[in-house]
Amino acid sequence: MPRRKAAVFENPSTAKGFESADASGGTLSDVLVIGGSGLLGQHLVGEAKARGLPVQATYASRAIPGGIRMELTDLESMIRTLVRLRPKVVLLAAAMTDVDGCESHPEQAAVINAEAPGEIAKACASLGARLVHFSTDYVFDGSTQAAYREGDPAEPRSAYGRTKLAGERNVLAALPSTLLLRTSANFGWNRLRTKTNAVTWILEKLRRSEPVPLFTDQWVTPSYVPDVARIAFDLLDRDADGTFHVGSKDCLNRLEMGQAVCETFRLPEALLKPIRLADLPLKAPRPRRSCLATARIERALKIRVPTFANSLDHMRDHEPVLGGNRTPKR
Repeated sequence: MPRRKAAVFENPSTAKGFESADASGGTLSDVLVIGGSGLLGQHLVGEAKARGLPVQATYASRAIPGGIRMELTDLESMIRTLVRLRPKVVLLAAAMTDVDGCESHPEQAAVINAEAPGEIAKACASLGARLVHFSTDYVFDGSTQAAYREGDPAEPRSAYGRTKLAGERNVLAALPSTLLLRTSANFGWNRLRTKTNAVTWILEKLRRSEPVPLFTDQWVTPSYVPDVARIAFDLLDRDADGTFHVGSKDCLNRLEMGQAVCETFRLPEALLKPIRLADLPLKAPRPRRSCLATARIERALKIRVPTFANSLDHMRDHEPVLGGNRTPKR
C-alpha cells in the first residue's frame, strides 16, 4: 500500500546558493528532473545539459544511466531524497498518465498525481527551490468550441483529469510561485524507452503496414516535447510563475494528426482508419475538444508557437539513427 504521510518541514530553509555535498555526504544538484525516464523528462534533462546546468534525474522502475530511484507512492522516501539532493530547481514531469488505468485505480492515481506533487511543493518551499509542475489538457471537460485559456474553469471528466487538477491545486497552495505548464498529446522521439506517444504510435503502425484507427471526434493541440522543455527553461530564466499552456498552433482531431504524419514522413494515408470515441470500449471518458490557447506563452516569451506540421518537420529531421530504439527513416 502507498505510504500516505510525508516528512513535515518545521524550519524552512532560506539559504541561498548550493554546495557540492550535504553534511551526510549526499550529492547536491542544481536541477532535478522528477520523472527523467519519461518522454518529457528525458527532454528536460537534455535541455538542462544543453544549457550547461548540473542536472540529475529520477526514475520509478526501469533504471536510467545516472538516475536516482524515486517512487512517488513512497512519500517519506521521496521527501528524504529531495532533502538529500537540495536542488535549486525541480521539474516535476512524473505522473500516472494511463487514463484508463487511473479510472480503474483512482486511489493510486490520487497519491501519484495529487498528493505527491503537493508534498514536493512543500519540500521546495522549505528548501527555497523553484518548482515547475506539468499538467494536462484533461483538466477541462472539452465541451467548448474555443481553445481553453489558462484561467478558464477546469471541470475534468475522468479520474486522471480530477487527480491532475487536484495536483495543480495542492502545488499552488503549498508554493504559489510554482510555474505550472499544461500540455496536450505530448509527442517526440523517446530515446530511453520503446513506449510510444501520440505520433510515434502512428508512425510505428504505418511502418509495419498496419491499419491505424484514429478518432475523428477528439481535438487536441499536440505538444512537441523538445519545445516544451525549451519553453520551461526560458520561463525559468525570466523568473516567470503562474499557469501557461504549451502546445502547437493547431486544434486537430486525431485523424488530422495522422494525415499530417503521413504527409511529413511520406507514408500512405490509406492505412488511416477513422473511428469515433464510442467505437472503442474506453473505461474513462475523454474530453472531446480540449485544445489549449497559447497566446499567453507567445506574449511572455515573444515567440510564435509552431504549427503541428512545423514540429513534425523538425522531428523528421532529427529521427534517431539505426541502432537506437527507433526504426530508421525509409
